[in-house]
Amino acid sequence: MKRTTTAAVLVLVLGLTAFAGAEWNKGTAAYKSGDFVTAEKEFKEVVKTNPDHYAGYYMLGVVQLKLKKRSQAVANLRKAVELKPDYLPARLTLGKALVEAKQYPDAYKVLRTIDLAKVPSSQRTTFALIFAAAATKSGHASDAIRVLQQQLRATSKNANLYRALGAAYVTQGQDAKAFEALKKAWQLKPSDGRLARDAVTTAIRAARRSRSSDQKKRYYSEAARIATGLAQKSPTFDHLLLAGETYLGAKDYATALKWFEKARAKRSSSALVQFYEGQCYSSLGKFNKAIASLQQALKMGPDSKLRRKIYEQMGYVYAKQKKFDQAITAYRNAGNSAKVAEMERNRDAQLQNEKARQERQKYLRKIKELEAQIAELRNLGQESEADQLQQQVDDMKKTLREQK
Repeated sequence: MKRTTTAAVLVLVLGLTAFAGAEWNKGTAAYKSGDFVTAEKEFKEVVKTNPDHYAGYYMLGVVQLKLKKRSQAVANLRKAVELKPDYLPARLTLGKALVEAKQYPDAYKVLRTIDLAKVPSSQRTTFALIFAAAATKSGHASDAIRVLQQQLRATSKNANLYRALGAAYVTQGQDAKAFEALKKAWQLKPSDGRLARDAVTTAIRAARRSRSSDQKKRYYSEAARIATGLAQKSPTFDHLLLAGETYLGAKDYATALKWFEKARAKRSSSALVQFYEGQCYSSLGKFNKAIASLQQALKMGPDSKLRRKIYEQMGYVYAKQKKFDQAITAYRNAGNSAKVAEMERNRDAQLQNEKARQERQKYLRKIKELEAQIAELRNLGQESEADQLQQQVDDMKKTLREQK
């Protein structure tokens, strides 16, 4: 990009013959030789003696950018645009300088009037990227998308254009479209780890927002494919963790655990890894292992947000185990009063059910004792007494049946 910009400036310098003069010629010669200090001195003389010399201000700004004098450069480029608003090189260079200075709203104002079709074809991709950055960062993502899509119709295999398009969609909350753009960028530039990470995290967001289970599965599966390649190529803690997160989202808990185990080997003190492992074990029905992982996560000093999530998960697991007292404590620590109340109701119901079960067992034992007495009475020939007890037993059994 820098070589293209320098070449374009040289062409412009050679073409600006209308302002020929000693200082101008010395300035252009110094610029072409790379002597930017001398060039700055000469172009300052040009604008001093010719205050309406828009090209002089333009070249002075270009040279000052080379000398890292951005604020001075921006001021002189603004002057060039003021003197000749339709002078495209000055407007483009000013916009680029403002983007680099992170003055995105100002850059957007400078660049928004430029028609992409009027930009030299060799500079259109550069312009589209600069304009997209300015528009996206200043709240005009729709304009960025329009210009990027226009340029992509002419240059369909540029990873940077797709990356910028993805970023614009992200700011609009269109994660599905953002993922498709970032995935395309990654496919064009698979060696770019940052692109891979951006594609994966965007796919995860798209999956979480999707209401369709099939769509969720598709996004997580595609994210897992990219994340797996990333983790295999560069097995850092973050990449291993990201791979685990994608498989966790895809509900492939066994594979997720393998990636989390590798991440834990890189950073044994990570509460987040232990939390994710606890989630996996919970979903696999291995509740004791889940509790062990979650308790270990708490020992690692998680931040308040993660701490609440850990207690929430513990409450869920204890509830599954019907250990409602522990579930109440966990949900209380998570600050979830609704769940605390629910667990208290479940505990009370459990106690009532247990009391009823014990009463039933006591009742059954009484029936068994009476039946033994009936048998003994019949052996003794005391049929009348046996029949009376039998009637009592039949009534008790009827009561049990009705209680069901």
